[in-house]
Amino acid sequence: MKKLIIKLLGLNTLVSELNTLKNEVLVLADENKELKKCLADLEVVVANTECKVNDLEEFDSSQFVSEDDVNDRIESYLNDNDYATTSYVDDEIESKVSDAIDDADIDSKIESAIEDLDIEEKVRDLFNDASPAPMSEEAIKEEVSKAIAEVLSKAYDHLKKQG
Repeated sequence: MKKLIIKLLGLNTLVSELNTLKNEVLVLADENKELKKCLADLEVVVANTECKVNDLEEFDSSQFVSEDDVNDRIESYLNDNDYATTSYVDDEIESKVSDAIDDADIDSKIESAIEDLDIEEKVRDLFNDASPAPMSEEAIKEEVSKAIAEVLSKAYDHLKKQG
Protein backbone atom coordinates (compact mmCIF):
# COMPACT_ATOMS: atom_id res chain seq x y z
CA MET A 1 0.00 0.00 0.00
CA LYS A 2 2.85 2.31 0.78
CA LYS A 3 4.14 1.90 -2.79
CA LEU A 4 0.69 2.55 -4.18
CA ILE A 5 0.35 5.82 -2.22
CA ILE A 6 3.83 6.90 -3.38
CA LYS A 7 2.87 6.21 -6.99
CA LEU A 8 -0.45 7.98 -6.67
CA LEU A 9 1.12 11.06 -5.16
CA GLY A 10 3.90 10.99 -7.77
CA LEU A 11 6.61 10.89 -5.18
CA ASN A 12 8.57 8.24 -7.04
CA THR A 13 8.99 10.52 -10.12
CA LEU A 14 9.84 13.41 -7.84
CA VAL A 15 12.57 11.38 -6.18
CA SER A 16 13.98 10.25 -9.54
CA GLU A 17 13.95 13.80 -10.86
CA LEU A 18 15.74 15.04 -7.74
CA ASN A 19 18.40 12.36 -8.18
CA THR A 20 18.85 13.35 -11.84
CA LEU A 21 19.16 17.02 -10.87
CA LYS A 22 21.74 16.22 -8.17
CA ASN A 23 23.81 14.31 -10.68
CA GLU A 24 23.62 17.16 -13.18
CA VAL A 25 24.59 19.69 -10.48
CA LEU A 26 27.61 17.60 -9.59
CA VAL A 27 28.65 17.36 -13.27
CA LEU A 28 28.18 21.13 -13.72
CA ALA A 29 30.17 21.81 -10.53
CA ASP A 30 33.06 19.75 -11.94
CA GLU A 31 32.87 21.63 -15.24
CA ASN A 32 32.71 24.93 -13.36
CA LYS A 33 35.88 24.03 -11.45
CA GLU A 34 37.65 23.28 -14.75
CA LEU A 35 36.45 26.56 -16.28
CA LYS A 36 37.61 28.52 -13.23
CA LYS A 37 41.01 26.85 -13.49
CA CYS A 38 41.26 27.71 -17.26
CA LEU A 39 40.15 31.28 -16.54
CA ALA A 40 42.79 31.67 -13.81
CA ASP A 41 45.45 30.35 -16.19
CA LEU A 42 44.30 32.80 -18.85
CA GLU A 43 44.42 35.71 -16.40
CA VAL A 44 48.00 34.79 -15.53
CA VAL A 45 48.94 34.72 -19.22
CA VAL A 46 47.27 38.08 -19.86
CA ALA A 47 48.94 39.63 -16.83
CA ASN A 48 52.34 38.44 -18.06
CA THR A 49 51.95 39.87 -21.57
CA GLU A 50 53.13 43.39 -22.25
CA CYS A 51 50.75 44.07 -25.13
CA LYS A 52 47.80 46.10 -24.08
CA VAL A 53 44.95 47.38 -26.17
CA ASN A 54 44.48 51.14 -26.09
CA ASP A 55 41.09 52.73 -26.04
CA LEU A 56 39.65 53.59 -29.44
CA GLU A 57 40.14 57.18 -30.53
CA GLU A 58 37.05 59.28 -30.99
CA PHE A 59 36.13 60.04 -34.59
CA ASP A 60 37.04 63.59 -35.62
CA SER A 61 35.39 64.57 -38.89
CA SER A 62 37.36 67.82 -39.10
CA GLN A 63 40.34 65.78 -40.30
CA PHE A 64 38.45 64.83 -43.43
CA VAL A 65 36.49 67.98 -44.30
CA SER A 66 38.73 71.00 -44.29
CA GLU A 67 36.44 73.20 -46.41
CA ASP A 68 32.73 73.17 -46.86
CA ASP A 69 32.57 75.53 -49.83
CA VAL A 70 32.67 73.05 -52.70
CA ASN A 71 31.78 75.66 -55.34
CA ASP A 72 34.93 77.68 -54.56
CA ARG A 73 37.03 74.51 -54.77
CA ILE A 74 35.57 73.64 -58.18
CA GLU A 75 36.06 77.19 -59.45
CA SER A 76 39.68 77.28 -58.28
CA TYR A 77 40.31 73.92 -59.94
CA LEU A 78 38.84 75.15 -63.22
CA ASN A 79 40.85 78.38 -63.05
CA ASP A 80 44.04 76.42 -62.50
CA ASN A 81 43.44 74.31 -65.62
CA ASP A 82 42.97 75.22 -69.26
CA TYR A 83 39.47 74.78 -70.60
CA ALA A 84 37.36 76.59 -73.16
CA THR A 85 34.22 78.35 -72.02
CA THR A 86 31.52 79.80 -74.25
CA SER A 87 32.48 83.35 -73.32
CA TYR A 88 36.16 82.67 -74.05
CA VAL A 89 35.37 81.22 -77.49
CA ASP A 90 32.99 84.12 -78.27
CA ASP A 91 35.64 86.67 -77.28
CA GLU A 92 38.28 84.94 -79.38
CA ILE A 93 36.03 84.76 -82.46
CA GLU A 94 34.94 88.37 -82.03
CA SER A 95 38.52 89.58 -81.67
CA LYS A 96 39.69 87.59 -84.72
CA VAL A 97 36.81 88.82 -86.89
CA SER A 98 37.20 92.43 -85.76
CA ASP A 99 40.96 92.20 -86.31
CA ALA A 100 40.32 90.83 -89.78
CA ILE A 101 37.83 93.61 -90.59
CA ASP A 102 39.89 96.38 -88.99
CA ASP A 103 43.13 95.11 -90.44
CA ALA A 104 44.54 97.59 -92.94
CA ASP A 105 46.07 94.73 -94.86
CA ILE A 106 42.65 93.17 -95.62
CA ASP A 107 42.48 94.92 -98.99
CA SER A 108 45.80 93.41 -100.06
CA LYS A 109 44.62 89.97 -98.88
CA ILE A 110 41.41 90.31 -100.88
CA GLU A 111 43.38 91.46 -103.92
CA SER A 112 45.80 88.53 -103.65
CA ALA A 113 42.84 86.12 -103.27
CA ILE A 114 41.19 87.65 -106.36
CA GLU A 115 44.40 87.32 -108.34
CA ASP A 116 45.14 83.79 -107.10
CA LEU A 117 41.69 82.45 -107.87
CA ASP A 118 41.05 84.50 -111.02
CA ILE A 119 37.80 85.61 -109.44
CA GLU A 120 37.88 88.83 -111.41
CA GLU A 121 37.80 87.02 -114.74
CA LYS A 122 35.13 84.59 -113.58
CA VAL A 123 32.89 87.39 -112.27
CA ARG A 124 33.44 89.46 -115.42
CA ASP A 125 32.58 86.47 -117.62
CA LEU A 126 29.49 85.77 -115.52
CA PHE A 127 28.22 89.36 -115.69
CA ASN A 128 29.11 89.77 -119.35
CA ASP A 129 26.69 86.98 -120.09
CA ALA A 130 23.90 88.38 -117.87
CA SER A 131 24.37 92.13 -118.19
CA PRO A 132 24.99 94.32 -121.22
CA ALA A 133 27.29 96.60 -119.17
CA PRO A 134 30.52 94.86 -118.04
CA MET A 135 31.77 95.63 -114.52
CA SER A 136 34.98 97.47 -113.95
CA GLU A 137 37.82 96.01 -111.97
CA GLU A 138 37.10 98.28 -108.97
CA ALA A 139 33.40 97.32 -108.96
CA ILE A 140 34.33 93.63 -108.94
CA LYS A 141 36.79 94.14 -106.06
CA GLU A 142 34.13 96.06 -104.16
CA GLU A 143 31.51 93.31 -104.68
CA VAL A 144 33.95 90.60 -103.59
CA SER A 145 34.95 92.60 -100.50
CA LYS A 146 31.30 93.06 -99.53
CA ALA A 147 30.61 89.38 -100.06
CA ILE A 148 33.58 88.31 -97.90
CA ALA A 149 32.61 90.76 -95.13
CA GLU A 150 29.02 89.50 -95.22
CA VAL A 151 30.11 85.86 -95.05
CA LEU A 152 32.44 86.59 -92.13
CA SER A 153 29.68 88.49 -90.32
CA LYS A 154 27.17 85.65 -90.83
CA ALA A 155 29.73 83.08 -89.67
CA TYR A 156 30.44 85.16 -86.55
CA ASP A 157 26.73 85.57 -85.76
CA HIS A 158 26.13 81.84 -86.28
CA LEU A 159 29.01 80.86 -83.99
CA LYS A 160 27.86 83.37 -81.38
CA LYS A 161 24.32 81.88 -81.39
CA GLN A 162 25.69 78.35 -80.99
CA GLY A 163 27.79 79.28 -77.95
